[in-house]
Amino acid sequence: MNIQLDPPKVPPLTSSQRSRLRNRVMDKSMPGRDHSNRRWVAPMVAVAAVAAVVAGTLVVTSKQSSDPGVAGTPSQTSVDTPARGGVDLGAVPRADLSGLLRDCTFPQEKGTVKLLWSRHVRGITKDSTTSVAVAVNSTGSHPASARLGYRFCMTRVPPSAKLGAVGSVGIVADKAWTARPTAERGLVPLGGSDTDFTNDLGTLQAWTIYLARPDIARVEARYVVNGKAGEWTKGVVDGGFAYTEVQAHGKFTVGQRLKAEVRAFDAAGRPVPVNG
Repeated sequence: MNIQLDPPKVPPLTSSQRSRLRNRVMDKSMPGRDHSNRRWVAPMVAVAAVAAVVAGTLVVTSKQSSDPGVAGTPSQTSVDTPARGGVDLGAVPRADLSGLLRDCTFPQEKGTVKLLWSRHVRGITKDSTTSVAVAVNSTGSHPASARLGYRFCMTRVPPSAKLGAVGSVGIVADKAWTARPTAERGLVPLGGSDTDFTNDLGTLQAWTIYLARPDIARVEARYVVNGKAGEWTKGVVDGGFAYTEVQAHGKFTVGQRLKAEVRAFDAAGRPVPVNG
């Protein structure tokens, strides 16, 4: 009788095996999203139990809804209290452009990625900032729903484990890119996230990039948590695009979504319909 209880020796994982394991773990921890990629500098709270196996930089494939309007869907609201504070920090610093371009590129992607629009905005923490962009790679292989090669992307600096994801890229569906804002629908969502969080799960963030009608001069957003609305926050309108972002603070769970309400105004301060 063999009473040897020592487990058999298992050869170490290759880099590709470790990458696949990371992706599978993150897919389970962040359900409901597709065709997006996130970059981490350290294992997040949801995968701490396997940190010894998958330690190191994470390139995470998470799942995104096929509906490009899910994250930060605009909802027309009444004009009541004015926005307090804003997110715009101006043009992306030259030193940050190379990192942003990197995060606008999918792993192992062929061809050249070009930035079409970018903006420097507030970070998910007080000591960080974010750059967001819309970019395109017109060559190479793309998903059936996004054969034009457009994508939205984000980079957070300085990179830190406490920021959660420090970079992400997601497809812009062809039907979203070819849609155009109308009199009834002043904003067309291209992409974003409503599940971003800091590593301590103390901040939950929702952000969205839009195509915007030419007459829209200002966009504002607020979050709604458990039926309670936060303060309106001024977003960005620039070059035919718009960006909104809201943050809630408390204690959240991985995969929890932050609902955002959005409103828009023309240069005279008149409300512009946003959701058609």
